[in-house]
Amino acid sequence: MSYNFLRPIEVARLKFEDLKINEPVPYLEVKTKNKPLKTKIIPSVMLSLLQKIEFGNPEDLVFKTNDKGILTKEVNRRDYFSGKFKEVKDKLGFGDEYTVYSFRHTFITKLFRELRKERKELETFDLLMKVTGHSTLKALKAYLRDIDAELAEDYSKYFEDKDDSE
Repeated sequence: MSYNFLRPIEVARLKFEDLKINEPVPYLEVKTKNKPLKTKIIPSVMLSLLQKIEFGNPEDLVFKTNDKGILTKEVNRRDYFSGKFKEVKDKLGFGDEYTVYSFRHTFITKLFRELRKERKELETFDLLMKVTGHSTLKALKAYLRDIDAELAEDYSKYFEDKDDSE
């Protein structure tokens, strides 16, 4: 979820055949919220992890909840992993505001802030849209506002007394 900015339901849909790790530019294909099929690169940090796992039958799910595999409804698979996350979260004393989906928010925020250190705002938006899968700049900006990805600079100078006569 974190490195490819996938939603929990998208992770629950992934099959081994969707992971094209031996291509010159590794990528994955997944059915997303907005498109029947989305192609996303697999960054090297994720690729090194994927190369360590044993791939099963190409039609098998990467993340299975039981032996029924793909016969289990997507929503049930997503809810299964959300439930497992809740168990860990509860043991650690984390509140309800922490969800599996929070990983997407956290990593998009982190990437946005790192990109802004090196790039202009429009360059950052352009690259981030490609990475996150947002189809419009308006949607991406709304998303970034919702997660407070960029904070305003210190505006104290606008409140300072301009009278230099003292």
